[in-house]
Formats: sequence, C-alpha cells, structure tokens
Amino acid sequence: MELGKLNAMVERALVDGELSRRERDEIMEAIYSKKPITREECELMRVLQRKIWTAEIKIQD
Repeated sequence: MELGKLNAMVERALVDGELSRRERDEIMEAIYSKKPITREECELMRVLQRKIWTAEIKIQD
C-alpha cells in the first residue's frame, strides 16, 4: 500500500483518540501484506505503538 494512503488510514483511525480492533487489523494487514516492509512503514508503526504506550490512544475492547 502506498505510504500516503497508509498514513491517512492511521490518521482516520486516531481522530477520536481510540483505535478499534478492526482499525488495528486493517492497518496491520496493509503493512504486512507485502514484503519487504519499508522503513517508513516501520516508523509509522513505532509512532502508533508509542501513542498507545503513552495513553494518547486508547484501544477499544
């Protein structure tokens, strides 16, 4: 998936400060569905993970 589209997908998912399991699955599938994973995709995942760890984003049950 094009990085711009992936970034937009992440931004849309995080607008409300919550990440649903469906949104998470869609993001993960977009990143891991192709090989190799780019440096930019890895950085996007790191940013997402950091926001979860610091409670900027809540994962919905």
